[in-house]
Amino acid sequence: MSKRRCQPLKTPSPEQSRVVDAGERLRPLWLGGVTALFVATPLVPSEAAHSGRAAQSGLGITLLMAWFVLCAAFLITAALQRNMRLRLGATEIALLVFIALHTLSALVLADAGQPRQTLNMLWQWIGLGVAYLLVRQVVRTPEESRAVVVVMIALAVCLSMLGYDQYFRSMPQARRAYAADPDGMLAKAGIIAPEGSVDRVQFENRLNSTEPIATFTLANSLAGFLAPWLLCGLGIAALNWSNRELRMRVAVSAGASVLLISGCFVLTKSRSATLAVAFGAAVLIRYGRRNGWHLQWKSVIAVTGSLAALIALAAAVGGLDLLVLTESLKSSLYRLQYWRATVAMILDAPWFGCGPGNFQQSYTAYKLPEASETIADPHNFLLEIWSTAGTPAMLAFLGVLVCFVIQLRSGLSASRSQATPHEPDDIGCVRAVYWGALAGVPFGFISGLVVGYVPDTAMFIVGLPVAAAVMVSLHPWVLRGRLPAVVLIASACVVLINLSAAGGISFPGVALTFWLLMATALNLSAESRHIREFSRRAAGAIAVAAGLVALLYWYSTFAPVLNLLTMLARANVLQSQGELLEAERSLLAATEADSYSAEPWQALAQLRLAMWLNGPDASHETGFAEAARETLNRERRSSAAHQAYGDWYLSAFRAKNEQRFLDEAIVGYRRAVELYPNYNLIHAQLAWALQVAGRLDESRAEAEEAVRLDELNPHREQKLSKQSVFDAPRRFDSQPPNPPDIDAEQLMRSLRSTPDR
Repeated sequence: MSKRRCQPLKTPSPEQSRVVDAGERLRPLWLGGVTALFVATPLVPSEAAHSGRAAQSGLGITLLMAWFVLCAAFLITAALQRNMRLRLGATEIALLVFIALHTLSALVLADAGQPRQTLNMLWQWIGLGVAYLLVRQVVRTPEESRAVVVVMIALAVCLSMLGYDQYFRSMPQARRAYAADPDGMLAKAGIIAPEGSVDRVQFENRLNSTEPIATFTLANSLAGFLAPWLLCGLGIAALNWSNRELRMRVAVSAGASVLLISGCFVLTKSRSATLAVAFGAAVLIRYGRRNGWHLQWKSVIAVTGSLAALIALAAAVGGLDLLVLTESLKSSLYRLQYWRATVAMILDAPWFGCGPGNFQQSYTAYKLPEASETIADPHNFLLEIWSTAGTPAMLAFLGVLVCFVIQLRSGLSASRSQATPHEPDDIGCVRAVYWGALAGVPFGFISGLVVGYVPDTAMFIVGLPVAAAVMVSLHPWVLRGRLPAVVLIASACVVLINLSAAGGISFPGVALTFWLLMATALNLSAESRHIREFSRRAAGAIAVAAGLVALLYWYSTFAPVLNLLTMLARANVLQSQGELLEAERSLLAATEADSYSAEPWQALAQLRLAMWLNGPDASHETGFAEAARETLNRERRSSAAHQAYGDWYLSAFRAKNEQRFLDEAIVGYRRAVELYPNYNLIHAQLAWALQVAGRLDESRAEAEEAVRLDELNPHREQKLSKQSVFDAPRRFDSQPPNPPDIDAEQLMRSLRSTPDR
């Protein structure tokens, strides 16, 4: 078999040969780096980043920093070697326009909600765009494209094996441990949840859930990652059947991968992902035949039989039950509730939205009384972009999809008109893809450790060996097989359909798959007319801009968040040791390290409140008031933050017995009600504060509203009878010592009947 080096993007002129050769020697580095980051990203939970919580947890910031550094290094190297030629077609230009409009929304609304979350989501979207653009530039040949696809299928197999380990071993162990010592497990998890409380019920519900999650936070996210690569495996097996040399090798290797992924996929019980895979399979059946695949009765029997056996096995082990079907209607109704509230949000802020990272806190103002939860996204990718970044950004995103379709059709037409037999050459850069995949695993592990996340070791023991076997077995297909664009297109459709009902367009672990599939599909089409060569001056400007982006991310997010996490951890240790003044100094340093984050100010307010109320030094009141105000300045739309503000001042009133503290508590509770008008408990909390203040008419009105909302809410765990009001009185018919608290429903019905004084 012949050997050849990585091929340049286009044939250089003689005077450029030496420069291009120097650039080509670095291309394996870019390929390996890109592959490593695609592998590392799903190994770190990304759902926190979606709702802005990554600002506190730090998950994903190391990976984003790596993307920006890799992009800057690639462009700076190209500029220095005077051979910057980039694939830049209509899709790429539309994407840059979308990112610019998304960034504009973030800048306009930076101070309107949560600055740290907004900034975090701004960089997340820029990182997704950088990942797509890098794939477009560095993955050039069909062999390299097939190698990247094999790596991602192997990664899906690896995470599936981890899912099996969770389902059959670790999750049952956790349930047994909780049954033996529930309070101990809650304490170990840092959760304070008395028996019967909502927090305890929610923890138990998560613990009793049987759906595997692998490295994700939600089973739907795992299903969203597995679904497109499951379809890719099916497409590879079906559309390479005509290759007699590889037929059995590909059928066995790809078929085994599909079965392993399918089993874990079924265990997730994701209805939206299942419908998406069914649609993608229909696309393959309809359009794959144009690529040489013919539907045969043997294939139909084999696929149908395998699917039936898989479903039967899943039902036998308890991973599939009738609830998957019976809960479908309820799940659909929930989504309609989410979408109705989101449309109301869009109508109130059509141009710039509520701001990236602000959806969850803005959503509470529109949440319907009967809605099940305070969601982090509207469970629809288009509504998410529309509600957070505004109408122009949403239209720009649609423009990206339209340009992709047009550009792809044009490229595929050119490919068919210029079709030539493809030589089965072994390209040196394929090895770089494999080495990058191997490097991505420890890099993902290290990225998690940097912020305190430790991946499950079962992934390395159970998952990696099987994933390596998949890569080895499919290597001949990488060198001599076929990857029709229809496979990638159908898989990209799977991602979008799933995101239309499950949400998560900005989950890096799920969304990066979509951008990878898009970029690879375009790379496989005829793209020569979309290659743009830049002058030395333009190349220099582009390289400088990329370097500035990396530096700006470092100073605005990467370094501040890491310093914040370090100082918060130190403050927690000092506080547990009773070193309150040292803990206060550490928290003050944390506020300076990350001036956008509300978390250090919130922790400082709680610490200073305790020092003020439990000590003789009244000067702590001023410090507490400052920290409380600064918290609200960074949580402007957070009902929970304003409710906590009210709780703090109600505690101060009980300790100091000064009316001004009670008045301030009522101000906090009223603002919390404005931000979450259909929340029964916050109305109950305001009703109680007004009762304490002697404002009985207002108290009765709020108690009446709390009861009305409670009757509209069909969710038992959210009923007032399952919750309690902060600072509530003891049960009326109880006797000391230690009488139980009165629940919120009893208190509200009592307040409604309170006579005027």
